[in-house]
Amino acid sequence: MQELVPRPRNLILAQLPDAEYEALARFLVPVELPLETRLSEPNEPIEFVYFLNSGLISTDALTEKGESVEVGVIGREGFSGLPALLDQPQMSHSVLMQGVGEGLRIRSSIVRDQFLKGGVFQRLVHSFAYLQMVQTTQSVLCNRMHEVDARLARWLLSSADRMESDSLNLTQEFLAQMLGVQRSTVTVAAGDLQRAGVIGYSRGKINILDRPALIRKACECYSIVTSSYDRILTKKNADELSYVD
Repeated sequence: MQELVPRPRNLILAQLPDAEYEALARFLVPVELPLETRLSEPNEPIEFVYFLNSGLISTDALTEKGESVEVGVIGREGFSGLPALLDQPQMSHSVLMQGVGEGLRIRSSIVRDQFLKGGVFQRLVHSFAYLQMVQTTQSVLCNRMHEVDARLARWLLSSADRMESDSLNLTQEFLAQMLGVQRSTVTVAAGDLQRAGVIGYSRGKINILDRPALIRKACECYSIVTSSYDRILTKKNADELSYVD
């Protein structure tokens, strides 16, 4: 009797019916994804889609000078390269690994063909796309309306949620790029959180020490986005997370 191979930790791949999963599985290539790995570049073809099993993907909007601000993060609930499934062969943003992880790489053309067949895969992609839209639109409001300390708290919480870990490998320079502010501004905001015992920061590693306190310091954007994730993703136990049927 052939031994069954366990499904990947990626929530979309894990939830597919056998026939839909097998149509993709033979093309999936396991890959390690170190910090700052570039998954796609602005205005270049999206050759591959990356389904995360662990780690954190960041989607960043760029200026002509190369300045960036984070507009969305992705964990194992999703994948990179969504526009390729929507008949858009390239995107305007930079997509990179913000937290070290691993996943599965597959040519975008194969994923698009499966998406167009409909079925459970298409439904799950639609749910994931909606969550990305909620994140992006809320980020626009947040970056315009809220103070840096509240935005930093929201961003740390969102990253930790997607990585399912309260330990984040992030430099202050990288945080400044993601928030679209000067590094000195992040130094002050992170220092205030550290002195209050909310986070610990050392050599590019941030540990969330008091999550309830960090939530209180975050703006309402965090709860708005989180409520959408809680509505669409269900947690049966500590290890079993899935999209709502």
